[in-house]
Amino acid sequence: MHPRSFLKNSFTKLMNTSAAPLYRIFKIKRRFLPDARIPILTYHKITDIDFGVDAFWNVPPSLFARHMACLAAEGFKVLALHELYDCISMKAEIPRDSVVLTFDDGYANVFRYAYPVLKEYGFPATIFLTGDYSGGKNLYWWDREVAERRPDLYEDVRVLNWDEIKEMQSSKLITFGSHSMSHQHLGQLPRPRIEYELRQSRAYLEKRLNQPVRFFAYPGGIRAYGDISEETDLLLVESGYQLACTSETGRNSLRDNLYALKRIGMGRNDSPSLFRAKLIGGYDWVKWPQRAFHGMFKNPW
Repeated sequence: MHPRSFLKNSFTKLMNTSAAPLYRIFKIKRRFLPDARIPILTYHKITDIDFGVDAFWNVPPSLFARHMACLAAEGFKVLALHELYDCISMKAEIPRDSVVLTFDDGYANVFRYAYPVLKEYGFPATIFLTGDYSGGKNLYWWDREVAERRPDLYEDVRVLNWDEIKEMQSSKLITFGSHSMSHQHLGQLPRPRIEYELRQSRAYLEKRLNQPVRFFAYPGGIRAYGDISEETDLLLVESGYQLACTSETGRNSLRDNLYALKRIGMGRNDSPSLFRAKLIGGYDWVKWPQRAFHGMFKNPW
């Protein structure tokens, strides 16, 4: 096992062990110290696949259903991303015990496994689509290895087709944002290429969806890996986006930069106890070991 995978898995096991007491501590803390920060959760594949370079982030369908059941049982209000945008842009109060759901990369397994659960609970979500992959048969490079090794898993690694996208769009529960045109580390690219990745993906998706695309999620989403830079910040504004999500760990308040919103990644080992702890602040401190981890491993893969 690669050292980075070993560290990730070991850390998650440690977090799961401490999740229950963390949850209880932060639950008590919230009774006496109101906390208006809101988590934006990030999912990728909803699948049982347990191998491949991104397997850590594959959430089994049964576990995803348990996560959503936790939200309902705990009384969390699931906001659409545009509702959070309205709160922050207008400095309006963020509803207590609220959360935002997002999915990166636009996988078809989100339609197969997550969408029915979201409909059951009436939970809105945003899916960030990559222009060069959306609606087609292209696989991301990290998924080609999986499909070659196990052709029977093609359905679990393919991207959404336009019929699936349109069906979710018509539900009004699911909105779509841009995840760039080709899923590269934007901050490492020359300015003309960054402009292309931002503007072309937005124009392409708006034409196919026949509605404005206002929100963006950085591929990778980590400043230390060259995904984010001052130039990308500027060009997001110039390209007409109103909000951007990163993969930097944490929750968000009214004071946060709309173009650098933090999110909390959800993985295959996130037990319901750890999920609950992540929702109420028991995971916020992880930003410090995350930064150390990024310093140790300069390559995100």
